[in-house]
Amino acid sequence: MEFSVSSAAIAPANTNLTRSDQKLVTNPPADAVKQLANAGPAAIYHPSDDAQIMVESPVVIENWVGRSQSPDFPRFAALAESAKNTLKTSFETFQSTLSATHPDLAGKKYGFTVEADGRLKVLNTAGQLSSADTQRLTDLLNDSSDLKTAAIAFRDASIDMVDADSPWSGSYLGRYNLTKENFANTIDLAPMLKPRGSVSPQEFSDGLFFNQLAYKGERATRETEAAMLARRAAQRFSAQA
Repeated sequence: MEFSVSSAAIAPANTNLTRSDQKLVTNPPADAVKQLANAGPAAIYHPSDDAQIMVESPVVIENWVGRSQSPDFPRFAALAESAKNTLKTSFETFQSTLSATHPDLAGKKYGFTVEADGRLKVLNTAGQLSSADTQRLTDLLNDSSDLKTAAIAFRDASIDMVDADSPWSGSYLGRYNLTKENFANTIDLAPMLKPRGSVSPQEFSDGLFFNQLAYKGERATRETEAAMLARRAAQRFSAQA
């Protein structure tokens, strides 16, 4: 079967349509306009007196970094270690004398520290001392001039060591604010002076200087560091005068 296609049968692409004069008019349903006129709003917002604009207030985050470790820190650390060794020798001598003269006290467990005025203070850490025992032991400790001098020297050397360290580097001792005023509430000297094998590993660890500082020490702040630096500056000034 053959199909014959003639070009004359194809309508030209540019054929013009005849424009109509009839206007288009929309005819909505009769009740549509009435329903629209009577319709209320889809939702009504009634603001409450308690309503607040949920806008977050700007938060200012201020980080305190603190000082870097002083180049003199190794020297202060060595002085503190030397003062500790001297204190240990003095304490062993005191304990030996106590065993001979007051054996009832020597057999009881106690701690001691240095108050701000330089007096030695007994710490009834194990609850084995009566008030009378505490007073007797306090008198005996303060009557031992060698022990008292050694304890004060260690206190001062340890404060120097902490002040020379940094809150964020070195040995991190600078995280804490150690002063003559808070030393007695922070450091118990007795556990630091006992041989490693004479107490349990946990008790030995708890008695280390750094651990006592971490457990009981006052955390340093921008303000305490500023006060420490001012105190150090005054000391240097008076030393030069």
